[in-house]
Amino acid sequence: MTKKRAVTFKPYNKTRYAYEKLRVCRHCQQFTVLWEDECSQCGKSTLVPVRQRVTSKVKRTMLNERLIALFIGLVAIYFGQTFLQMILSAAAAILLIALLWFVQRKMLPFEVPLEMETLFEQEQPRIIEDIKRNRKLAVAALKDDELLTYEMLREIATLVQNDKIRLQQVVLLQSFVLRKDMDLAIEPLLIDSFDTDLAAYIGEVAKVQRELIKNSSIRYILAYEAHILEMEHGIEILSSVAAAAIRLKKYVEAYPEFIRRYARNIPKDRFLRLYRMIQQHPDAYWGNLAEEVAIIRREQYEWDSDFQ
Repeated sequence: MTKKRAVTFKPYNKTRYAYEKLRVCRHCQQFTVLWEDECSQCGKSTLVPVRQRVTSKVKRTMLNERLIALFIGLVAIYFGQTFLQMILSAAAAILLIALLWFVQRKMLPFEVPLEMETLFEQEQPRIIEDIKRNRKLAVAALKDDELLTYEMLREIATLVQNDKIRLQQVVLLQSFVLRKDMDLAIEPLLIDSFDTDLAAYIGEVAKVQRELIKNSSIRYILAYEAHILEMEHGIEILSSVAAAAIRLKKYVEAYPEFIRRYARNIPKDRFLRLYRMIQQHPDAYWGNLAEEVAIIRREQYEWDSDFQ
């Protein structure tokens, strides 16, 4: 068995929209989702966020429109036949430019997303190829640094979501010692088929970050329960997930039979929480879970003062 490493993840910058992770080189126009300071294609420090590039383009277009309006005003002033006409032309030009600036300022938050959409439509093939290049860099780094590869794949997965990348992340995560202070996730890594590494990962996360055990991860474990039982530490994985599910009453009510099957294997503090939950809500539907909990309590904790 490979010895697990204690590592510290690079801080992961979460963005509101996935595309905000994308940057582009002003020099060679290559796209990237990685955090390198220099473009891997041309070597220049000219990488900027795509949104920044698009915003600059929209602002330049708006500036050109104001310059055109200024030019028209100057032409009108030049061809004015009287001083009054020149004054009126200048006033009209100033008013037009001011009105145009006001409208453009109001429209900027709407124009930028439209220009972003146009950019993605036009540059989609190139973006795909450049992200593939990012992935090759991540795989190449695997020989020397598993942590770096994971962090690179984590960034790539922001925009590219497929089972291959998900499983690569899971395998790498299984080579690290998982801790409560780590930025971990389960739902973005779930796939539609059974995988032993993913099942083991869910079981480990259930121990260190119970709050990540939600409906989707419980359903995944339930769907492949028979396969997990065949694993070397299958019972431990299932028991850990069952113990984590006790965190919320809604999960206990939704999966009472699953929790009943592994109630004998969960730690005392989690069983105590389950026991008290059932005692406090006698009218809730627990299926056969309430009876099983009463039996376990009588057999294992009858004289325990915490259960009195």
